[in-house]
Amino acid sequence: MSGLFASFLSVQAQGEFDVLKYSQTDISGSARYVAMSGAFGALGGDISVLGNNPAGIAVYRSSEISVTPSVKYTNAKSDFNGNNNNVTDWSGHLINNFGYVGSFRTYDESAISNFNIGISFNRIKDFNRTTTITGSNRATSFLDGIASEETNLIGSNSHSAYWDYVTGGGVGTPLVTLNSAGTMYETFADGKAHNNWTKMVETGGINEWNFSLGANYSHQLYLGLSVGVQSFDYTMQTTYEEYFGTVGGMALNNVLVTTGNGFNFKFGAIYRPIPEIRLGLAVHTPTYFNMTDVFNTSLGTFEMPDDGNYTTEGTEGYQDYQMNTPGRIIVSVAYQVGEKGFISFDGEYIDYSTIKVKYTDGTDMTDDFIQYLPDDMKSVWHLRLGGEYRLSDNLSLRVGGALYQMPVKKSLETNNTQIFACGTNPAYTIPQETYYISGGLGYHSGGFFLDFALQRQIAKEHYYPFYDGTGNSSDPLYSDISIQKTMGVATVGLKF
Repeated sequence: MSGLFASFLSVQAQGEFDVLKYSQTDISGSARYVAMSGAFGALGGDISVLGNNPAGIAVYRSSEISVTPSVKYTNAKSDFNGNNNNVTDWSGHLINNFGYVGSFRTYDESAISNFNIGISFNRIKDFNRTTTITGSNRATSFLDGIASEETNLIGSNSHSAYWDYVTGGGVGTPLVTLNSAGTMYETFADGKAHNNWTKMVETGGINEWNFSLGANYSHQLYLGLSVGVQSFDYTMQTTYEEYFGTVGGMALNNVLVTTGNGFNFKFGAIYRPIPEIRLGLAVHTPTYFNMTDVFNTSLGTFEMPDDGNYTTEGTEGYQDYQMNTPGRIIVSVAYQVGEKGFISFDGEYIDYSTIKVKYTDGTDMTDDFIQYLPDDMKSVWHLRLGGEYRLSDNLSLRVGGALYQMPVKKSLETNNTQIFACGTNPAYTIPQETYYISGGLGYHSGGFFLDFALQRQIAKEHYYPFYDGTGNSSDPLYSDISIQKTMGVATVGLKF
């Protein structure tokens, strides 16, 4: 366990669960796409397919422009050994999705029926949420790791960033103290059960522009290509406090700001062996990012009662690096039910163990913080199913659902494997499964269309305030987190 706190106190680069978070996306796009939970890989004819299967742009037989605003309600629930918390947030985007497709017919004798170009904008990931966690009667303290590390450093003349402060050389109550045996012990925590409190505020998202072109070969084979350009911003602010009865406590504050830009390529095909069946295939390259982390921390003590006055020491740092997200393969099939509608299925394969993180000179990061990523992550399937039923000539009903598998090997938690976190924050989150259910209505008249959709997303997570190597079965290691997001979107567009 001491290695974790050494890395925390000395300020390090990116952690494996942070780059995993940055590699994941939501089901987001036009209202029609959202209503069907993104099961559009074999269909095409919707602006969102430029970022899914770009062959879908070749299905267009007319030009189109559309815009999609959204509003989102997020409910974050935590359960830490029976202590429950519930925090809600509202967020919205005036432009969650936007796009234009230009369709151009060729001469009559050409095997290419249409040649189409398009541009789309989509917010593919939304990080906005607030989570609070309360623990009680914990046997293991964050200070245990600090005391262990300071004991290891005695006599080495190589001390942590907090050496003067935690040993009483600074102002205020020391966090750890040297005893007569020559080892460090926790001034507050030694032998005492404690309560703790965590608040985590996350903001930001990932935006993507897609520049696409496609060709329609005799209304049977559709081919497409997209170049994706992504921009990334993420901010996380956390406060972790431990209370030791009437003695006092400690507070750890962290801020992490990550920004970046990247690009990728997408290739796709849709084939109609018979009029009722469509088969789709899309291949996405990794997204190649240049990233920057800026992190800041402060660690201090307070006396009881807690009046909010902390005696603290702080440190900050930054790291530039390169990140390659995993590539993706999407296989799709759709069945047309006469003139009344269709059913569509997408299976998206992603191998998260292929995430790459490098220094800016191109060399791989091989320190403790990232070297275990290939062993801890696994390949998954994202399964999406959707359908549309035409209620009348102008009105359509849509429904969908999706399952995103857990991207982390279960043995990582079962074996209580040590995790190395990012920057100055010892906390980390291990994602579990994510589920989607959605529905919506669409209206079109002539070239005008107006679509609405509601989406419910339920994501499970395990939140660890710090790595606890004791394996004490009486002391819960993590908090169960349930993130429930309800998103409403509306798309207005014109075909011409």
